[in-house]
Amino acid sequence: MKRKLLPRIFITLLGAALILWGAGKIALGIIGEPEKAVITHIRREGGERTDIKPGRYTYNISYTFTLPDGKEINGFTKQIGDGVYRKADGTSTVQIRYLPGFPYFSALEKEVGMGAGPLVLIVVGGVLVFLMVRPTKVDNRRK
Repeated sequence: MKRKLLPRIFITLLGAALILWGAGKIALGIIGEPEKAVITHIRREGGERTDIKPGRYTYNISYTFTLPDGKEINGFTKQIGDGVYRKADGTSTVQIRYLPGFPYFSALEKEVGMGAGPLVLIVVGGVLVFLMVRPTKVDNRRK
């Protein structure tokens, strides 16, 4: 019985994490503080993506922003783009949002708020939780 319970607990926790992630992105759009961040590194991950459109790559973009008290916070995001070589020159900036109480939770401003991405995360997480917490039919024939 415990072997069947462990995957259900894991999938339920995964669903709850997806719900929290989506809700966090929406919360950043509502109560997050806007700030300019300086792009510090751009790194291409892996090889060419296997999408329909050829010549696309995944980029890991690191940024740094400064809080009003002078403390510097680092963050990162992932974006999909073409194969043009990009270099962080230390002068490029992006607009981000962060939570004042926990500034390590930050994201690009264009990725937060009520959009399709966070809503899909919440719905998928909700479906996973719903499917795992509902009671299953017990087979009484094997007694």
